[in-house]
Order: sequence, then C-alpha cells, then structure tokens
Amino acid sequence: MTDGHAPQVPVATKRARPLWAACGAVVMAVLPLLGLMVARGPVDGAGDLTEGFWGAKTASVNWCEADYAVTAYIAEFWNSLSSLAIVVIGSYGMWMHWRAVEPRYVVAFASFIVVGLGSAAFHGTLWRSMQLLDELPMLWADGVFIYILITMEDDMDREPRRGLMFAFAAAEVLMTLAVIILDTSSQDVFLLFYGSQTLYLFVASGRYDVKYNAPGTVMLLETGLLFYGGGFLLWLVDRNFCPHVSMLYLHVFWHVFAGLGTFSSILFWIWIRHEFLGLRPVLRGATPLTRWVEAGEKLV
Repeated sequence: MTDGHAPQVPVATKRARPLWAACGAVVMAVLPLLGLMVARGPVDGAGDLTEGFWGAKTASVNWCEADYAVTAYIAEFWNSLSSLAIVVIGSYGMWMHWRAVEPRYVVAFASFIVVGLGSAAFHGTLWRSMQLLDELPMLWADGVFIYILITMEDDMDREPRRGLMFAFAAAEVLMTLAVIILDTSSQDVFLLFYGSQTLYLFVASGRYDVKYNAPGTVMLLETGLLFYGGGFLLWLVDRNFCPHVSMLYLHVFWHVFAGLGTFSSILFWIWIRHEFLGLRPVLRGATPLTRWVEAGEKLV
C-alpha cells in the first residue's frame, strides 16, 4: 500500500497519443449534427401508427426503426434485442472484477444490467412507463460514475463519504422527479441532465489520464471516447435523417458502442484507482469486450 500519492510522470516520458486525433475528429463531426438537432428538433418515427401486442404507444419518443415490423409482440425488435448487449457487457464486467474491486465499481457494472433491461422493455413496448425504466437508470448510473471519480483518490482506510452519498441521492431524486413531471412530450430535460453528467465524466477522466497515464500505458479512455462518441454520432444521424437511414438500424449500433465505451471507461477508472493505490495494474484481454484489469494484490 502506498501513502496515496501517485508518482509524478516527467514531461519527457510523455509520448504521442494518436487515438486522441481520432477522438477529436469524432467530436468535430458530432457538433454540427448536435446543433442541427437542437435547432430543428429530431426527425424520428413519430408518424408510425402501427400497433401490436402492447397497444397504444405512450412514450414521448418513437425511434426510427419501423414498429412491429418483425413480430407483433415487440415494437422495435432490433432496438430491443441490441439492448441486451448492454446486459451482457455489464454481466461480464461484474464476473471479471467482483472479487478484485471496491463495491462501487461492482455497482457501476451492475447498472448496465438495469439500463439494458429497461432499454429492452422500452423499445419492446414504446410505453412511457418503460421509457422511464430506460432513462432514469441512465441518470442513476451516471451518479455512481461521478461518485467513483470524486472518490478516486480516497485512501482505502477512509470511511465511505456518507454525506456525499446523501447529496448524490438527493440530486438524483430531484432529477428523477423533473424528468417524470416535465418530460411528458419530449426528452429535453432527460437529455440535458444526462448530457451534463456525461460531459463531466469525460472531463474529469481526462484530468486523471493526464495525471496517472501520461506515458499512454493504456488507451482505455481513448477507446471509451471513440466507442461512445462514435455511437453518439450514429444516434444523431439516426435522429436527424431518419427517413433516409431507417434501414441502417443505427440505434442498434448506438446501444452496442455506448455500452462498450462505458465499459472501457469503467476499466480505465479501475486502472487509475489501482495506480493510485500502488497495485501495479495490468490490462488483460485481447478485445475491447473481453478486457479486464488485474492488480498486484486483492482489494478488501
């Protein structure tokens, strides 16, 4: 165990990180599409009046995939099926790390399961209640992620920050009520809260990357940004140009890429946490989906 202070990396040891250029290109592609959606509003599948087993569609948004095109029992078949990929990613993360990380990281992986099941239910029914089961866990998960970043440099023997936990819980309750009450005909409030939290996560993660990973020992943060940013780019294309891209099922790729991007980010946070604790972390696995982080000693 260390005294909680990571060794400073000399500037001379820093090396070029070419993936950051790709991340920048994704951001530059996202910005005009995001501006277009904000200015004009999304172009989705709201005009699809097809009904199936679940009856009237009460959600405030109907995605681009044609409703009940595959089966009368699932409103958006491919969007619903791809949501289960998020469940698989979270389950894998829990399985590979639950004995080697602190509880908050296990909760972070577990949140994938809740979000993925909620997303599948939402796309399968297009009910407002199931939409909330998709959106609200996303806000709550981001709250867990922010707590992870704020406590990244806490000593192992420090008591949990109960006051901070209470503050986060109160904030999440307020955001939950705001989404339920105000987002009856759109996703605007949810997207504002979710986008703000996600932006903070990437900015705070970047600071830890500079502090602990200046030589580019791992490229987990860049990988996470590329997956998540690429998925968001496709999400924007789908929402801005639905009539022209409906057969590409771009929302499916959003589910998979956002799941992989968030998974890579959590691996990055675990790696940074181990670095802070002096556990000499090692990244294992050959692909972004099969990676895990090993430490020099087990955390208790």
